[in-house]
Parts: sequence; structure tokens; C-alpha cells
Amino acid sequence: MLQLLKSITASRFCWFLLLVTGVALEVCGWYFQYQLNLQPCVNCVYERAFILGFVVAGFIGAIAANFLIARLLSNLIFIASAVCGLYISFMHFIAYNKISFGTFGDAKCAITTNFPSYLPLDEWAGFLFKATGMCDEKLDWSFLTLSMPTWILIMFSVATVVSIMMFIGNFVPKKNENFGKLYK
Repeated sequence: MLQLLKSITASRFCWFLLLVTGVALEVCGWYFQYQLNLQPCVNCVYERAFILGFVVAGFIGAIAANFLIARLLSNLIFIASAVCGLYISFMHFIAYNKISFGTFGDAKCAITTNFPSYLPLDEWAGFLFKATGMCDEKLDWSFLTLSMPTWILIMFSVATVVSIMMFIGNFVPKKNENFGKLYK
């Protein structure tokens, strides 16, 4: 099982699949915004930024999956994007459902994004990263009775598990083929 995980992580196809998945999720965001007219809130914009991290990690891995350092860099970007996205999507879920949740308190939605000055995504690509909605607005969209914030939370939860498994796969030792021949 671990050898399979190692071979999957070392394949360029795996990373290309992550790249395609990230692009597909970004296109879904555009579809929801520009075709269904569901305006993104600040948390939606941050979630899109972390999905862009999937694209970057997939791109680096697809180009140089044969090199351990490139795989580790891709894995770290993927893990950081997945974990941070999980946190933001959890806060989004709380704000959308108006849940008071212990130490998190009442999650509130900011009015404007707060990207770092060295990476102002809302200025560089406002069509994708400009917040025009509010987190707690109830949407008319659902799929299998689950709301969009719920699906985003599920997606980032799965991405976090997958990213951790892929990271662990880098450290599985190669199977020693000569060892089995000694006992035959």
C-alpha cells in the first residue's frame, strides 16, 4: 500500500491531475459567479486563493515530479493550501449557518479582503478575487441537499487528507527487490 502511495506521488500524472482539479474548481467558481450570479463573499475569495495553491502545486509537480525537492515543494504548497482552505471553509460554514461555536465564537464575514501587500490578488485579478457578497447570505443553490459552504468544507477536508498522504508517500523507502530473492 505504501509503495503504491509512493509511486503515485512520484508520478507526473498525479500532479497534473491536481493541476486540472484546481483549474476545474476555479472555473466552477467563475460559473457560479458569472452564470448563476452567486456573488462571492470574502471567505469564498480566500477559498479560491487556496485552490489556486492547488494549481501552483500541481504545476510544479507536473513539471518536475522526478526530483524529490520539487515534489517536497509541491507537497508543502498543497498541504498549506489544503489546511488553510480547511480553516477558512470551516469559518465560512459557521458564518453561513450562523453557528456559535465555542472558541471560534460567532464567525463574522469581513466586508473586504485583506491580502498581503506583496500579493494583492484582489487588485491583480479582481474578476476572480474581489468579494461582492456576504458570507451569511442564504443561497438558492444546493446539491444533494447540501449548501455550497458545506461542499467546500468537504472538498478541503478531502484535500487535506490527500495532501498529508501524498507527503507521507515521499518518505516511504524503496522496496528492496533483492531481499525477496534471498528467500526463494
